[in-house]
Amino acid sequence: MADLRIVAQHAESTGIDSLWFPEHVVFFREYRSRYPYSADGNPGFGRRQGVYDPLFACTVAATVTTKIRVGTSILILPQRNPIVLAQEVVAVDHASDGRFDLGIGIGWSSEEFDAVGVPWAQRGARTDEYLDVMKTLWRDEVADHRGPLLNFDNVIAEPKPVQNPHPPIWIGGGRGAPMRRAATHGDGWYGWAIATQEIAETMAELDRACEAAKRDPSTVGRKLGLPFGGSSDELKVYLDAAQRANVEEVVVSTGIGTDFLRQRMDELAMIDR
Repeated sequence: MADLRIVAQHAESTGIDSLWFPEHVVFFREYRSRYPYSADGNPGFGRRQGVYDPLFACTVAATVTTKIRVGTSILILPQRNPIVLAQEVVAVDHASDGRFDLGIGIGWSSEEFDAVGVPWAQRGARTDEYLDVMKTLWRDEVADHRGPLLNFDNVIAEPKPVQNPHPPIWIGGGRGAPMRRAATHGDGWYGWAIATQEIAETMAELDRACEAAKRDPSTVGRKLGLPFGGSSDELKVYLDAAQRANVEEVVVSTGIGTDFLRQRMDELAMIDR
């Protein structure tokens, strides 16, 4: 927990605007699932890999800072009960004084779904319904829902979020389905492991997904995850390319060691100057 406080305070002191936290409930020594963000499908996790629950991490980070926004990068929504999660999100939103962003995705590891006893099949459809459930609970004084998975009437969910109507919802992932889901269900899209030379075309694809959903592309936010590797010069090239493509923010996520992450933040601060 001390690492969380150190990273959050260092991020704010160097002028970082947002600090997001990843989620995996458990890890495995070997995966049959293909990791979608590496060329060989290997996630490259260490033997002692582990992370805090991202909602807990966001709460800790928010309580030792005053300005920085915190978020989940990303929370695996179909593994969770949406009614319980809606209440937890409200708690983080209140604890952060409205500085919380909810990044969600459908997950990539079938092993993890098996471990927590949640079906791997139809996780995309489950995600869409769960988003509808949470929005209904956050919005309505007395909530009703009818869906393939959940049904309830006369539900009162209090308190409501600080942010109106709810914390921004970022649909995380790569190109394709995550972009379509962002255009129909999200406030924005959060891209992970997008190469510098692919940023412009990636944003153009997001525009096309919005147009197909009959939504103004300017109403769908766009963020990218900060690359873990590369030199300071390469990082600057990445940030410049993101800015030219109208990416609103490159987000710092904490899926790396504390010392290296602090070094990366210092590099960012130097580039900003």
